[in-house]
Amino acid sequence: MSTIKAGSCLCGHVRYEIDMAGSRTGNCHCRDCQKNGGGPFMTFTTPKPGKFKWIVEPEGRAQASDFAMRRFCTHCGTPMTWEHLSKDDMAVSTGTLDDPSGVEIIYEIYTKSRWPVIPPMPGVDQFRESNGWE
Repeated sequence: MSTIKAGSCLCGHVRYEIDMAGSRTGNCHCRDCQKNGGGPFMTFTTPKPGKFKWIVEPEGRAQASDFAMRRFCTHCGTPMTWEHLSKDDMAVSTGTLDDPSGVEIIYEIYTKSRWPVIPPMPGVDQFRESNGWE
């Protein structure tokens, strides 16, 4: 069974492929993600190095901190990635997968900023701040 999945922005201009084998998916409740995504959290998938490739790369780039950059589609505004500036570490917005079936959320980070009406996911690792993988 193939572990390759495809994804795109809302308008379809930006496209990518990701090999999900060995990837980690989780919810980030930090204030940056809440503001960037316009909701209580964002769900990201972090692929193993070399397991992600752009078919059509997003033109939009934004930097709201000293350690990370976010990429987005300049045509429709879809948030695509979170990328560390000094490490080979990136995460793609899981909601941009064409078919997210079978993706398992294994952690939640920055739960100190979790909205009070959003309960922790049962059976999922909870981290008040970073999970230590970043």
